[in-house]
Amino acid sequence: MKPVATILALGAIAAAPGSARASSPETWTELFTRASAACAKASELKKVRTGKPVDFSDKLLVIVDGNWPQPLMKNAPARFACLYDKRARTAETAELPG
Repeated sequence: MKPVATILALGAIAAAPGSARASSPETWTELFTRASAACAKASELKKVRTGKPVDFSDKLLVIVDGNWPQPLMKNAPARFACLYDKRARTAETAELPG
């Protein structure tokens, strides 16, 4: 079987009714921890706090709260939305309007 056909066949099996893609609680915890850490780092905020990640098919949404590190910002609070790409293991942030 060709690689593309194999991938399509496996995808069809995974999507079939009655099949389940279960993950252990430890796997979810590891993913959420990795996403939260990546989002905290990507935000570049001080005193960072992350919310519980929200799971989408290929990304996680993490809300990041903290304080601006720049002296000009005088430690003002900031809030970011962060998208963590599960496959690429990358985080992208955008400031949320206050």
